[in-house]
Amino acid sequence: MTTELSLIDHIRELRRRVIWSAMAVLAGTILCYSFYDRIVDVLMRPFAGVGHGDTVLYINTLFEGFATKIRFSIIAGVLITIPIHLYHIIRFVLPGLSAREQKVVGWALLSSAILSISSLYLGYFYFIPSAVAALTGSDFVPKGVGLLLNFNQNVFYVVNFLLYGMLTFQLPIVLEILLYLNVISRRTLLRHSRIAIIVIFIISAIVTPTPDVINQLFIAGPLLFFYFVTLLIAYIFKFGEG
Repeated sequence: MTTELSLIDHIRELRRRVIWSAMAVLAGTILCYSFYDRIVDVLMRPFAGVGHGDTVLYINTLFEGFATKIRFSIIAGVLITIPIHLYHIIRFVLPGLSAREQKVVGWALLSSAILSISSLYLGYFYFIPSAVAALTGSDFVPKGVGLLLNFNQNVFYVVNFLLYGMLTFQLPIVLEILLYLNVISRRTLLRHSRIAIIVIFIISAIVTPTPDVINQLFIAGPLLFFYFVTLLIAYIFKFGEG
């Protein structure tokens, strides 16, 4: 027999979860600050071979290095503690969900983690090196023109690209949840699949920082695959029949 919590109890529980999440962000920020040099070294590897000698990126102002380190540490601290935030959100929300809904949430989180790891791998090892090579190549940089790349802008370019890629790869999860909740039907998605394909290519063009068709296909291809796999899963489990 479950005991219903009062409004005050819910507020206290929410406050406890928020405090734990805030402490996790603080710990993550300190950790990223401590390993800042190693993390930045990894993020700068796609720029290898760009610039003159060993120097790839440059700082233009006196406080840029300090500001970049603080800002990066906070953002990275938030990102690496996302699983902790999700855990506390689930612990706060799950008691109000049925056993079937809890299973759906569990599978959604597992699928989200797999898609996130896939997007990070593709982004770091394929998309970003290709984009850097294209944007600094002779097609865009005339012969005789040197490169002076800003440290702050380009480090966060890599971070933002990886983050946008992760968010883009979460679209199938969001779509499956909408189908499960009968917010949208399978029939509607199938009927408008051509529009969905166009939208996916538009998203891939926005996320991909270069006009390279190959890179855009690298993003659009998996999204198209996940789109129809999402419909197949919904058909198997009878989601979105409304």
